[in-house]
Amino acid sequence: MRLRNFTFSITLILCGPGVGAQDTEPELIIANPNATFLAQQRALPAAEVIARGETLYQVNCRACHGTDLRGGDQGGPNLLRSGIVLNDINGEVIGQVVSQGLGRMPGFSNLNEDDIEAVAGFIHSILATSETQGSTPPVDYDLDILVGDAAVGERYFNQECVACHSVTGDLMGISSRISDPYDLQNRWVAGGLGSRGGLTGTTTTATVTLANGDQVSGRLLRYDDFFLSLRTPAGAYRSFTRNGDAPGIVIDDPLTRHKELLAVLEDETIHDVTAYLETLK
Repeated sequence: MRLRNFTFSITLILCGPGVGAQDTEPELIIANPNATFLAQQRALPAAEVIARGETLYQVNCRACHGTDLRGGDQGGPNLLRSGIVLNDINGEVIGQVVSQGLGRMPGFSNLNEDDIEAVAGFIHSILATSETQGSTPPVDYDLDILVGDAAVGERYFNQECVACHSVTGDLMGISSRISDPYDLQNRWVAGGLGSRGGLTGTTTTATVTLANGDQVSGRLLRYDDFFLSLRTPAGAYRSFTRNGDAPGIVIDDPLTRHKELLAVLEDETIHDVTAYLETLK
């Protein structure tokens, strides 16, 4: 089958120091009839090749394309989104631009084929990290949660937590019941360990006082400036229209203190308390 060259309209890539921003988007003829945007499908070169490519990139390309490949001070475009980079495997597509130049970007005669492959390998190594950026770590990634000071965590617990929790009551043996430190940390920060009642005492309740003095209490379902609804212990659904301060309403939220702490808790404190709770076997 006869292969046909075709034209890519691309964003200019790989320019060196001293080259100004490109005002137009020139065209480059590339013999690649099966462009598939390989992205993460390519195999990366050896670590030493990537390291050499990074050095060459910093010397020849950083000024225009930036340390992070997103564009530099001299106006080079973002390589992370370049169709040329995405369609390149081992420098065969990138190499055409580097060797021949493009628009106001000159060719780099000082870079041989091995150099170009190394630079391409470095660029692709950065792209290879983008798949998991901003997402949770993979399942087999061991998070080191227990990095805090248990003694400091105990002091904080005694100052801030004992009004609702007890190490001889609801939190007795808590680390045996919640053996995963990651889960333990998330549960206590969010209040999932329970307030004033162990693992399940986190239900928000409301008491409504009517004009005749009758009171209705139950589990809070909805509460806003105009409306309140709850479910009584007998299972009945009750709703009330609010008009200013009427009817009288008292909300009992066991997680109030936890919600207040979320605004002031620091990472170090979180790790310290987690380390202390882990000692409660």
